[in-house]
Amino acid sequence: MSGDTNSTSPDAAASDSRTLAQVQAENEELKRQLATQASQETATTGSSGEHAWRKIIAGVLAALAIVSLVAAFSVVWLKTTLGDEDQFVATLEELPQQEAVASVISVRVANEITEAAGVEAYVAETLPPELEFIALPVTGAVTTVIATATEEVVASDVFESIWSTALRATHKAASAVISGNDNVLVAEGGQVAIDLDEVAAAAAERVESLGFALPEGDLELGQIVLYEDEQLATVQAIAQSVETLGWFLPLLALAFGIGAIWVSYDRRRMTAVLGFGTAIGLALSLIGLRIGRNWLIRAIEEELQQEAAGEAWDMILNRLVEMMWAGMILALIVGLVAWVVGPGPRAGRSRAWASETIARWRHPVAADPNSFTDFVANWKPTIEVVAVAAGLIYIFFGPPPTGFSVLLTAVIVLIVVVATEVVAAPQPGATPEGGDIDVEEEVEIAGD
Repeated sequence: MSGDTNSTSPDAAASDSRTLAQVQAENEELKRQLATQASQETATTGSSGEHAWRKIIAGVLAALAIVSLVAAFSVVWLKTTLGDEDQFVATLEELPQQEAVASVISVRVANEITEAAGVEAYVAETLPPELEFIALPVTGAVTTVIATATEEVVASDVFESIWSTALRATHKAASAVISGNDNVLVAEGGQVAIDLDEVAAAAAERVESLGFALPEGDLELGQIVLYEDEQLATVQAIAQSVETLGWFLPLLALAFGIGAIWVSYDRRRMTAVLGFGTAIGLALSLIGLRIGRNWLIRAIEEELQQEAAGEAWDMILNRLVEMMWAGMILALIVGLVAWVVGPGPRAGRSRAWASETIARWRHPVAADPNSFTDFVANWKPTIEVVAVAAGLIYIFFGPPPTGFSVLLTAVIVLIVVVATEVVAAPQPGATPEGGDIDVEEEVEIAGD
């Protein structure tokens, strides 16, 4: 036997070595499946009634966890958007820069200026009697000029400053009123509103700079009323509910999820159910948001206002949509990981394929070890744990996550883990358990 082994070519020895590694991997997988099956059988040895009740309780807790978690996304988004002044301004400050929104604002400002300044009456008085019939077209032309000038104002830094200042003042007023200090209402008549008179003044200055002398008079564009005094109690109740639910719902979802996993007989499967269930819930929420957007647009008759409403919807809810996409992809990853480590035949084939692929990639590295591969082999568990932990820290504590950032982070972590598995290949002459054995002995064992 020894003589036959010594005459074996290097390629044949390497092939037999890979065959041995594959057999060992399949044996380990079979042992793991048998152990899992035994543990499940042990777990189900209790009475059938107890088993049924535990399944029901685990299912109810899982459903409550999924519903609570999906709802928590909207509540947390609402809490952070309304509760934080900087986030409130960041959400709305670029709204007038959207083309359709800017057009709607410009048309409204132009109409208000035309009416407040009495342009139509002024034109009618200025024209000779024989030309009174063109008063209306001339007024329309002046209104168009005002709208064009207003668009330039809306696109300027002047309007950006006015809009940002108005948003901050409004947020401070709204926050004070919601907290119970109702002596800071912005407008007379008990209203919390965004005052746009400065916009009208800036637009009028722009029109006059073009050579159009507007009739003298106070230009009052009005306000965007957020809520009035008689709505204060309702607004305070809603705001306080959002403030409470913003931290309570995530904790409730976590408690339900932990309870479902703890009660379940098959905790791995329950983890997969929670992951896939949350992903489905968030997908349905995204579909609901899209349906709501379409319903809102169809309810508006004027085309320009439809476009403005769509742009406003997309900008205001953009952060919520990104949060939901990020949560959905993360939940899918959790579900897939829980499924892959399970005892199912497809999961087993997936793991076997991954093991065989990594074994093929390992062979060139194992044939030429060095100090770096030795280091990675010694620290492999630590490197993989740190990679996973760093990915989770970045997702939860880094910049606001998006679906793309979560997916990219998962891919990077997967690449690091796979690269670590490949580089940390067992050296020639070392068994997976750490014992020493040379290539000839491996071939001999494989032949036996």
